[in-house]
Amino acid sequence: MGRIKVLIQPLGDVSEEAVLKLTEMLNVKLDLFEAYMSNRRLPLSEKAYNPLRRQYHSPHILKILCRVSENLDFDRILGVAEADLYVRGLNFIFGEAQLGGRCAIISLCRLKPEFYGERSDKKLFYLRMLKEAVHELGHTLGLNHCRNMKCVMYFSNSIWDTDMKDYRFCSQCREKIILN
Repeated sequence: MGRIKVLIQPLGDVSEEAVLKLTEMLNVKLDLFEAYMSNRRLPLSEKAYNPLRRQYHSPHILKILCRVSENLDFDRILGVAEADLYVRGLNFIFGEAQLGGRCAIISLCRLKPEFYGERSDKKLFYLRMLKEAVHELGHTLGLNHCRNMKCVMYFSNSIWDTDMKDYRFCSQCREKIILN
């Protein structure tokens, strides 16, 4: 299986430094992906914004991202937003993806230690960002959540779940990717 070509797509007012770092980390830390940062920034749809929640409805943004990416020569598209995201039934999400599809999105908002009243820590922030990106890309590769708490495909109900898991797939999940 060759490397999966991924376009990292900045969405809205997201840090260019963070998007560049994510692109670099996906290329260096995982032999599965070949990541490229888009040279254009897409705006976040105001229709996706819920003023009562002060969050963006992720499925709406994901649909737009998929439409925009239809004619691009990439295997996967990963949108990266600073905005806080949600889906119906959950208070927030770190990201969302099309299971077995091409498109995924992550939010950096709740990955920053400062969100939890902690001191800024770029190393921790970047590691969290990498884990959530790989998790959502894993969903695009057809992977469901894994019961192994150390696997990147473990469901993160909180930031502490994200901190406990690795940025790599466990052997069972890796095997499922290879079989696809």
